[in-house]
Amino acid sequence: GRLDVAVTEPLHLAQDAARGKPVLGFSRFLHTDGGVLYDAGKGDIKRPADMCGKTISYPGSPGPGGPAIVNTMVKADGKLDCDIASYKKHNGSFFHTDALQSNAADVATLIFWNFEIPEAKAKGMKDAAFFSLKEWGVPDFCQLVLMTTPSHFDKRKDVLRKLVLAMRRATGIVHQQPALAREYYYQHVNKEDASETQQAVIDATFTATLPAFPNDNMMSTEYYEHLMGWLVETDQVDSNVGEEVSVSSYWTNEISW
Repeated sequence: GRLDVAVTEPLHLAQDAARGKPVLGFSRFLHTDGGVLYDAGKGDIKRPADMCGKTISYPGSPGPGGPAIVNTMVKADGKLDCDIASYKKHNGSFFHTDALQSNAADVATLIFWNFEIPEAKAKGMKDAAFFSLKEWGVPDFCQLVLMTTPSHFDKRKDVLRKLVLAMRRATGIVHQQPALAREYYYQHVNKEDASETQQAVIDATFTATLPAFPNDNMMSTEYYEHLMGWLVETDQVDSNVGEEVSVSSYWTNEISW
């Protein structure tokens, strides 16, 4: 009862629903690109298949999430004989660039390109690159959504609808008046007092994030069905649970139209 609304990714929303948590997503507000970060300058990884058996840094390590993402990409690239047990795991939290530059890992996931790529390049990884989820067989969950509990949604539906409309208006300002949005953002992060390197990151991050706010806040039932199917296929969710959990129990477009 401490929060009215929280921000999450569709991936975690589906996972929490499968665990029986009382969650309900109701509005998507960011959709970017992202996936698995690697340093193309090292030369040992040129395509997804080259990631077979590599060390993966990811916040949920040693859980199944990192290898599930990477091995799906490896298979999509045509290498069907990579043993899921061949991957080594490192928990670098969300410090993906640090994990690669310290040689603690070969690749890192999950990254949003508008955040991690500018940071990696500013820290000296001039050939920072990534394999995109949407291009290599993984459901595109590089998105952010608003969520609450089903009971809270029922009680405060009118207020939450106003929140959706307010964020939609803000999205209009971002797209129609980017200079104004940039000014607000720089004030918020106190750019003028940041180091030269951090200022470069702030600039690049803003420019990359600007197009990522969608006008359409809805998400389809088919999207979440496919996502849950992938979670089952990669042994992140039990198959019986995946079949029993209805999308309508954890996602609604009722106020996001």
